[in-house]
Amino acid sequence: MPNTQPSAFDNQSDGQHLVLVGNGDSHLHIAAHAERLIRHGARVTLVTQQDFAFSDWLGGMLGGEWQHEDVRLPADRIVAHGGAHVRAEVTRVERQKRRITLGGGQQLDYDWLSLDLPPVVDEHAIPGFYHAKGVFTPAPDDLWQLRQQLETRLASATGTLPAIAVIGGGPTGVELAANLLALGERYGRRLPVALIGNDRRPLPGACQRANRWLTQRLLRRGLRLELVATAARYDRHQLILDDGSAVDADLLLVTDHLRPSPTQALFDLTPDEAGHFDVDTMLRSREDSRLFLARETPPAHDRPLTTRERAALLLESLDQTLSGESRTLRHDQFERWKALNLGDLRDIAWRGPLWCRGRWVRRWKHRRDRREVAHYLGNA
Repeated sequence: MPNTQPSAFDNQSDGQHLVLVGNGDSHLHIAAHAERLIRHGARVTLVTQQDFAFSDWLGGMLGGEWQHEDVRLPADRIVAHGGAHVRAEVTRVERQKRRITLGGGQQLDYDWLSLDLPPVVDEHAIPGFYHAKGVFTPAPDDLWQLRQQLETRLASATGTLPAIAVIGGGPTGVELAANLLALGERYGRRLPVALIGNDRRPLPGACQRANRWLTQRLLRRGLRLELVATAARYDRHQLILDDGSAVDADLLLVTDHLRPSPTQALFDLTPDEAGHFDVDTMLRSREDSRLFLARETPPAHDRPLTTRERAALLLESLDQTLSGESRTLRHDQFERWKALNLGDLRDIAWRGPLWCRGRWVRRWKHRRDRREVAHYLGNA
């Protein structure tokens, strides 16, 4: 039987009921600021079987800086901010009735519902890639398993180390690749790591100077960097790129060949040819105005939103919806400083044309991250 907080299934008629389905990064931000929504008289219920993971520490966990329990944030801490938590999976959706059914047969009615479900690997994206010795995603359990496997090999004085290919560039790919290098550096050995990205720069949103510094630093540390490249297939311990070149890869860490969670199919929404769902500027589904789709990119954005930008946009959209107010959402309103843990005590941060790097960026990032975690936990 699912564990429920007393207010999760009450039948109060006063106040709008917002249900958050999924343990994605945006819902962590909403849960941490649920008081802001509750001030409008709303009830906020989080439905997820899994706990949250603090995504800014996943790279550091892979690189040996954090432990698995450090990145796990209990979902039930939403109660510290006035919300309720239901530890269950959604088994049925009735959008016309605005009702979801949970495991065990319990039902939950909603006025508004937000979906933020971590995606899963698309097993058909790269022919043959499941023949690799290991295929991992950026999920915390996968990254922890990869680290344990690599540390076993690194701690052995004999034997060759496995070659690892990170498939997917951008900030996530860069941070994970850099921390794989850092894991090897902790043991005084060089892990063979390759990063394959389809952009012209490692960090598409950063300026040219920031990308130049980052590229040079990663190359000096031993990273094989393949830009403007796409993985076409996997064959005999090698990843074959679209230009015919080969990258040695015993293990694959896949960050961008993903598809929506199977749970999202229960909502019976119609995707476009690229597999995306149409949303307005507030991340609200154009097919069902009662649904917010946290992982989609709103129109007029020429690049995918970062985790913090997406979370801030969703919180503002829900706040406007529950309050009945309407404020213009500017294109750059939610732009934030982005910072990456490169695993070598010299992090990089950027915002538009501005950028900085060094040890002080690491200290600033740590203070910011710890403050966010402590706020969500309610200093528990």
